[in-house]
Amino acid sequence: MDDSCVLWNIHSIQEQSSQLIEAGVSGKNVSLKSVLQHIEATPKIIHYAILGIQKWSSKLTSQSLKAPFSRCHVHDFILLNIDLTQNVQYDFNRYFCEDVDFNLRTNSSGLLICRFNNFSLMKKHVQVGGQRDFIIKPKIMVSESLAPILPLQYVCAPDSEHTLLAAPAQFLLEKFLQHASHKLFPKAIHNFKSPVLAVDCYLNIGPEVAICYISSRPHSINVNCEGVFFSGLLLYLCDSFVGADLLKKFKFLKGATLCVICQDRSSLRQTIVRLELEDEWQFRLRDEFQTANSSDDKPLYFLTGRHV
Repeated sequence: MDDSCVLWNIHSIQEQSSQLIEAGVSGKNVSLKSVLQHIEATPKIIHYAILGIQKWSSKLTSQSLKAPFSRCHVHDFILLNIDLTQNVQYDFNRYFCEDVDFNLRTNSSGLLICRFNNFSLMKKHVQVGGQRDFIIKPKIMVSESLAPILPLQYVCAPDSEHTLLAAPAQFLLEKFLQHASHKLFPKAIHNFKSPVLAVDCYLNIGPEVAICYISSRPHSINVNCEGVFFSGLLLYLCDSFVGADLLKKFKFLKGATLCVICQDRSSLRQTIVRLELEDEWQFRLRDEFQTANSSDDKPLYFLTGRHV
């Protein structure tokens, strides 16, 4: 449960007074204990991997409460079935959207996720803290008064004389991806019919880009991608389950872009060869980047390419 969760509500649909007036939604505050007791009393609860409730919104309508349950993402407040999810990988290195990533991994494993629609939670606004954040500043301060460092400066070309930053590589990478969708996936901008294909990992690449998540694990449940031409491919620290045969099942737009992220330059080159990416993608030396860390801070490396 997120530390900022402070209030829980139960909602019910009010009777409509006439056919012209839509039924309203009433709500009252309840204790966390009563929410948990209600969930625990739900039949066959042990068959669900993740349970949760929605975040309160002034836009809650009777339409959204007609179904008492929904199969969808849950966040902020969840009950986790440890027995069922023990083999679902959770990425402890992430700074953002790790809950979405875990939801997708759970769903692709064929496990059930359930949201109780008649409950909601309210969160207080935490001005300081609330998430692991960093003030991005140079590793070596030359002057006290420096211009703000923009997200596109969080990465640089390897071995360049770029200003090195005092922040973890994973944090810099995720922040960069959130702001660099125009640079990395230009054909995906507002092109929701041709999403970016993400294999085994969800990363936030901005609100203007749609992502299609698939799992490479055997017996995983994935969406049907037949007839879809993807505008990009995102490979993040992919392991041996991701193979060339898997990637060749998918179709890409001409000029679609690829982003391969690895822990070091050697792994990056080995991944390109192992996945036979040079058969369908064109790479240039100037399209190799690293997070703007010093070598002591173990930067992450990534290479971009274009589909030919």
